[in-house]
Amino acid sequence: MPKVTDEYRASRREEIAAAAMRAFHRKGFQATSMADIIAESGLSAGAIYGHFKSKNEIILEVSTKIIGARLGEVEELAAREPMPAPAQLVRVLMGGMLHDIGRPAMLVQVWGESMTDPLVHDLANRVMSRLRSVYTDYIVLWHERQNGLSPAAARALADEQVVLFLASAQGFIIQSALFDDFDSDAFLSSIEKYLPR
Repeated sequence: MPKVTDEYRASRREEIAAAAMRAFHRKGFQATSMADIIAESGLSAGAIYGHFKSKNEIILEVSTKIIGARLGEVEELAAREPMPAPAQLVRVLMGGMLHDIGRPAMLVQVWGESMTDPLVHDLANRVMSRLRSVYTDYIVLWHERQNGLSPAAARALADEQVVLFLASAQGFIIQSALFDDFDSDAFLSSIEKYLPR
């Protein structure tokens, strides 16, 4: 029997995750079962369960991939001279997230599910903790480079300001999911104008 390569396994996992995302968009996260994901993928149950034990594992895979892509974008911004203001991160991260998952309503559904499902709650906390760390590190570096603050002063200020950036990203996701007349460009322009510099 031929050996399954790492590339093949990674490709199959991406294929399953993409099928799950389509099913989540169509039925919602909570209403989507593993049977729905199996049907959407066109693969056998054994093929799916050989890669993922549950839909929570699939969400973890998708979240890890999305966060990884966003980290690359943040690194590119940090390498620019001059560094863009931290408020630019909201536009970059939200734009990338929308590209990867399509409708933000799915994120709101996952957040709702996290209120009753401990595994999803843990996942949501890990994702938000990682985002907080990414924002904080960027804000620290920006204050050091652009405002000439010492590392300690930049860290203290970033620790205070990061909650505003996270709240802006969460507000973007919720408003874009709930309001038909949500103007994403106006929202992001206001964020860039009024968030701390």
